[in-house]
Amino acid sequence: MDAGARKKLIDGVWVAIVAVVMLSVFAYCSTRDGAGDDTVAVPAADAQSVAADLARASAVHGVCYGWQLLNGTTPVSAGSNLGVDVRVNSSADRCPKWVEIRGTYHWYPDSSESEDYAQYTITVSAGLAAGIDPAGLERLGAGPNRLLDDPSATILDAAEALPLLAMEAGIARGDVPEATASGSPAPVEQGGSDFLRDRWVLLVITGSFLLAAIGTAVLTWVFTRTKKPKPEAGTEDE
Repeated sequence: MDAGARKKLIDGVWVAIVAVVMLSVFAYCSTRDGAGDDTVAVPAADAQSVAADLARASAVHGVCYGWQLLNGTTPVSAGSNLGVDVRVNSSADRCPKWVEIRGTYHWYPDSSESEDYAQYTITVSAGLAAGIDPAGLERLGAGPNRLLDDPSATILDAAEALPLLAMEAGIARGDVPEATASGSPAPVEQGGSDFLRDRWVLLVITGSFLLAAIGTAVLTWVFTRTKKPKPEAGTEDE
């Protein structure tokens, strides 16, 4: 193989490695841009348990309690002492006095300049004179920062806190029934490594360049071994 053919072969190896690196970076960027599309689902068992707790509190206080979770303007979960997926203000006959907490969050893709956000509003019916400040949720461990990190669990904890906040605001009187244990343990994720998930692109790039270096060294060694030595001076027949 002449020098020109060897150079073309080595150049082809490097072009292939660069293509692999570029595809890896593109795939990684695409994955990161889709981070804001994660879906949130409130476990049905947990929601039913919270609805039952609110029903007991409502029976004691004479006030209905409910929750709503929204991703921006898209409803994700709702419920009340009337049941899961039943808004507390849906039945004036059964709930003339009610309190509802609304948690709103939104995650933007990493490529967006907008910042993720989460916030609460607490609405009371016209029959209740006092309002409730959602700032009280912070000291109860269900503040906006936690809502942003884990909306599905936090909105239920915030709903559980409504009867206590209503008592503190003077809206309700009586003891708050003890909350029941809810839901079931989430299954442990299998086969996952945070190190690999977070750094797989860097590992691919490093491995690609390492393979390229090894391949180039091997090709150079092969070409050197197979190259015919030039005749030494003075060895030609006179």
